[in-house]
Amino acid sequence: MFNIFRSRRLWLLVIVLFLLIFTINYTSKNQSFFSRLESPVITILSPAQKVLSTATAAIKESLGTIPDILALKKQNEELKKQVAELEQYKQKFLEYQKENINLRSLLGLKQRNYQYDLETAEVIGREPGNWFNVILIDKGEESGIKKDMAVITDKGLVGYILSAGKNFSKVILITDNRCSVSAMIERTRDNGILKGTIEPAPMGYIKMVYLPQEANIIKGDTVISSGLGGLIPKGIIIGEVVEAQKETNGLMQYAIVKPEVDFQKLEQVFVIKNHNGSQGGMNP
Repeated sequence: MFNIFRSRRLWLLVIVLFLLIFTINYTSKNQSFFSRLESPVITILSPAQKVLSTATAAIKESLGTIPDILALKKQNEELKKQVAELEQYKQKFLEYQKENINLRSLLGLKQRNYQYDLETAEVIGREPGNWFNVILIDKGEESGIKKDMAVITDKGLVGYILSAGKNFSKVILITDNRCSVSAMIERTRDNGILKGTIEPAPMGYIKMVYLPQEANIIKGDTVISSGLGGLIPKGIIIGEVVEAQKETNGLMQYAIVKPEVDFQKLEQVFVIKNHNGSQGGMNP
């Protein structure tokens, strides 16, 4: 059995050796055969080689762009951060600009009303249940503020101090139906009383009552404080007449007045502390 196995291996070795000798001998004499064989083989393999070459190049290029992609991502994040910072600076700038305009207006108000001792105050809140009628300011008795002192802005009359605490005060607005202020039509000098929002005045407007029947009141007339009764100082702008009508009894007139101050956007106010003979507003 072992001899047979050895015999087969020997014959296999002889065959392989013979084939090698034959191949060497044939190729040395017939090199053109392999040249002819090379062309169709290359032709067959060329598309596959081209695909592999393209894929290799694409992979190489993709791998080469990975650092660039990471760098761009980092740069994009930095730019987003810078944009966010710039937006904050822009917002602060706009706020400072607005504050500067407000301060200039308030400074002008002080200069125009140099005869008054004006105390600047910030609006810090609104009383629940009286959103349009009562505001809170950050100054009180410690700043010399007392009940009934007049409160104004550069636009006009706001109201008067309803009550004063140690370092805060409540301000009743002229739109409150509990508020009454002596006023006059600037053009005609006709006097009347301004009351807070009462019919038929719409919400946010005020009604001027007790105007003479013969008063020539027209739309657009300016209403100012009259100073009568030692209440609000004379000459402070209150608003503009939008409508004038006869009372139902025919003896008097009334006017609907749009306030000059936008009460929903109040941020800063002035309290008049030294109005001679004034204790501020007048109760109805």
